[in-house]
Amino acid sequence: MKEGRTDMRFLILMYALAFVLLWEWLLPVIELTDTEYIAVFLYFIAISFLFGLLKMRWWLSVPLKLIYLFWSLHYVFFESVMLSRETVSLLTQDLLSNIGIIAAWNWEGITNPFRTVLFFVLLWMTIYLIRHWIEVRKSILLFYAMTVIFIAVLDTFSSYSAEGAIFRIMVSGLLLIGLLTISRISDRHGRKMGTGMFATFSLPLLFAVICSSAFASFMPDRGPVWADPVPFLKSVVQGEGIGSGNFVSKSGYDTDDSKLGGAFSQDNTVVFSATVPKKQYWKIETKNTYTSKGWEQLSSETLPVNIVPGSLLAFDGADSLPEGTGSLHAEINMKEQLPYLVYPYGTSKIHTRTDVVLQNREETGQFWVMKDGEETELDSFGIDIVEQKYSLTALRETSMDDYALESVDFTEFLQLPEQLPDRVRELALDITGKEESVYEKAKSIERYFARNGFMYDQQNVAVPKGNEDYVDQFLFDTKRGYCDNFSTSMVVMLRASDIPARWVKGFAPGEGKTNSRGKMEYTVTNNEAHSWVEAYIPGFGWMPFEPTIGFSNTTGIEYDLETDMSDPEAPEMEEREKPEVDRAETPAKKEEDSGFIAFFSKTDKFLRENAWIGIIGIAVLLVIAWNVYKHRGKWIPKLLINTYRKKKTDWDMYTKQYKSLLKQLDRFGFKRTDSMTLSEYAKTVDRHFGGRRMRMLTEAYERGLYGGYTNHGDWAGLQEIWEDLINRASC
Repeated sequence: MKEGRTDMRFLILMYALAFVLLWEWLLPVIELTDTEYIAVFLYFIAISFLFGLLKMRWWLSVPLKLIYLFWSLHYVFFESVMLSRETVSLLTQDLLSNIGIIAAWNWEGITNPFRTVLFFVLLWMTIYLIRHWIEVRKSILLFYAMTVIFIAVLDTFSSYSAEGAIFRIMVSGLLLIGLLTISRISDRHGRKMGTGMFATFSLPLLFAVICSSAFASFMPDRGPVWADPVPFLKSVVQGEGIGSGNFVSKSGYDTDDSKLGGAFSQDNTVVFSATVPKKQYWKIETKNTYTSKGWEQLSSETLPVNIVPGSLLAFDGADSLPEGTGSLHAEINMKEQLPYLVYPYGTSKIHTRTDVVLQNREETGQFWVMKDGEETELDSFGIDIVEQKYSLTALRETSMDDYALESVDFTEFLQLPEQLPDRVRELALDITGKEESVYEKAKSIERYFARNGFMYDQQNVAVPKGNEDYVDQFLFDTKRGYCDNFSTSMVVMLRASDIPARWVKGFAPGEGKTNSRGKMEYTVTNNEAHSWVEAYIPGFGWMPFEPTIGFSNTTGIEYDLETDMSDPEAPEMEEREKPEVDRAETPAKKEEDSGFIAFFSKTDKFLRENAWIGIIGIAVLLVIAWNVYKHRGKWIPKLLINTYRKKKTDWDMYTKQYKSLLKQLDRFGFKRTDSMTLSEYAKTVDRHFGGRRMRMLTEAYERGLYGGYTNHGDWAGLQEIWEDLINRASC
C-alpha cells in the first residue's frame, strides 16, 4: 500500500472512528447468527489497525495475524492445551476436509471452524480496504454508505434493532468523512497540518456533528410514512393469501404429530422469554413410535411423579458429569400458555410458586403443574441448569457392543414400521457402516443432509399419500422440507442402524438481546417451534443431535483428545488390573504433565479468564519488538562487528561483510539506484563521510568479483576499514 503523508495523531483518530463503524457491522452479525465471541473479532480489528499504525512490514504482520487466527480458533472451538499435537492435527484435518466440500459446491456443509476462518479473511480484506481509503484515497464515503444501507436493511427486515447504532454511525461516519476531507484539502495545497490547524478545523466539525445528531435524536418521531413492507413481502414469498386453496398450518407447538408434512405460515407471536447466559434448546416432550406418516406415543403410560418445586431432579448425563461442573440459571416468563413446561438440557431444579406441585412423566419428558388436584398455569418460573460437556475422546470410544451393558430396554426406541422401504435401511447402513463408534455413526447421519443436496423449505413440502412413507419420500424423492422432515429421517435411520433414538419437540433458542439489567434475554416465538433428535449413547445416556440445515447444535463437546472421561467405575477396574510396570511409569507421566504441557495449560486458562491482560501483554510486546526493529540501524552494526571478528577472514567472508555494509548504508539513508554502479555509489558515500574508505572496499570487492583476485594480502586492513565505516553508518 502506497501511503500518503498522514500525521500519526490524525491516523490514530481515523482508525478509532473506522473501528467504531466495523464494530457496528459485527453487532448484527453476532446477534442474528450463531456466531459468538465478538471480542475475538474486535481484537483482530484492533491488532490490524495497530500494525498499520506501526507501518509493520507484511512479512512480519501476516505471520502474527495467522498466529492470532489460530489462537482464536483454538479459543472458540477447543478446550485442550493450545500447543498440543492433537489440537493442531484435529484443526488441520477439519480445515482440510472443507476443500472437498467446497469443490462439490456444498456450501452448507462447511464446518464452523472453516466458516470462522472465512469470516476472518473477510475482515482482513475489509480492514485493508479501509486503510487504503483512509491513507491513500482519503475518502471513506463508499464504506460509510454501505454501512448505513446494511444497518437500515437489517433494522427493517430483521429482528435487529438499530436505534442506538444509527446514532453511533452518523456521528463516527460524518466525523470520519469530514476529517478526511480536511486532510485531502491540506494535501492538495501541499501544507502539513499541525496540531493547532488540526484543532481549528476539527473541533467545529466535531461540535456540529454531535449537536446535529443529538438534536435529531431528541426530535419527535412522526413514524413511518409508508406502511411496513415486511408483512406484504412475507405474504408474497410464503404464499399467504395467494395460495391455491390448500390448507396451510401455522407454526407453533402442537400436540398432534400423527400426520406430518405440508406447508406452514409464519407466526411471530411471542410464546415466552428466557433470561439465560447462553443459548439453550427448550425441550417439551419426546415421542417414540413412528407410523410412516408421523409420530405417536404408544408406550404404556406410568403414573406421573410428583416433584416439589426447587428439589433436585435427575437428568440425562448427570452421573457422568465431572466434579466442579458449571451451572447456569434461567428465568422464563410465559406470554402464551403451553400444555407443558419448556426446559433446557441439564435442568437440575425448577423453581415455582410454593402452592403448586410439579408432575413429570418420565417416558415422554413432559412437566406440568398441579394445584389442588387440577392442572394450572405459571406466568413465570426459574430453572437451574448444569452445563453438560461431552468428552470427544470418550464418545469416540463408544461401541455397539456397549449396549449389552446398559440396563435400559431399548425396544420402543428401535421400533420401525414393517412397511418401511428397504432402501431407507440400506441407506442408513451405507452411511454408518464405515464408522466404528456409536457417536461417529450418529454424527455421520447428522452430517449426511448438509452434504447431499437437501434443502430447508417451509412451503413446498410434500405430504405422503396412500402407502407412501414420510421418510422415504423425503430422502429419495423431494429432499426438501423443514425440521420435522430432517429430525424424523435421522431417528428412522438411527434405528435402522440399531442405535436407539427418539423424536424431540420443543423450541429453538430464539432471538437474544441484552436487556436493561445487562443480561441476555431470548425471545421465543411460535416461529421457533422445532423438532430434533436424541440418540442413546452408551455410557452417556440420551444425547441431542441437530440434523436440520440452518440450525446449530448447542451440545457442548470438549475436544479433550488427551483426556479420558470414561465411566467412573472403569478407572478402578483398570487400576486393579494394571501391571506393575504401568504403575512404575506413573511418576514420569505426572512429571511430564507438570512440565511443559502443564505450563501451557495453566497459561491458557489464565489468559481465558483474563483476556485483557493477554491483549495488553501482546500490545506491549509488539511495541517493544517494533522499537527494536525500528532502531535496528544502531544495534545491527555492533552485532555484525562482534560476529565477523570471531571468524577467519577470506574472500567468502569479505563478500558477506561488503553486502552487509551495503544494507546498513541503505538503512542509514544512502539509497543506491538501479542505474548506479558500485564505484559511483562508493564516491557518494565517501563525499559524505570524507576520505576514500568506501572506494577502497569497493575496489577490493570488484577485483575479486570481476577479476578473480580473491587472495588479498591485507584482509586485516580491510576488516579495520569496514568496521570503521559501518560504525560511522550507525543511525
